Amino acid sequence: MATRGAVMSASEPQGATATRKRFRLGPGQIAGLVVVVLAIIFIVQNRTEVRVYFFTATVTAPLWLLLTIMAAVGLVVGILLRWRAGKTRRG
Repeated sequence: MATRGAVMSASEPQGATATRKRFRLGPGQIAGLVVVVLAIIFIVQNRTEVRVYFFTATVTAPLWLLLTIMAAVGLVVGILLRWRAGKTRRG
């Protein structure tokens, strides 16, 4: 008999709700967090104005802003490549 107020799913055996697995970080996730923390520290420490030349355009901006933009571009490219790799494996 289920107790009042408890919601049990058909796929979970009785007593399974009390013994859920804890969330653990894997080695890849820990390495990713370390890289993110190091990138944030690097970005915060580089706050000077820099001049960037791209073909014929010249942009003067704070280095932290340019580093943040490049980190975001790298993140988007990584997500797209991972998504595409998963799509090609499925066929």
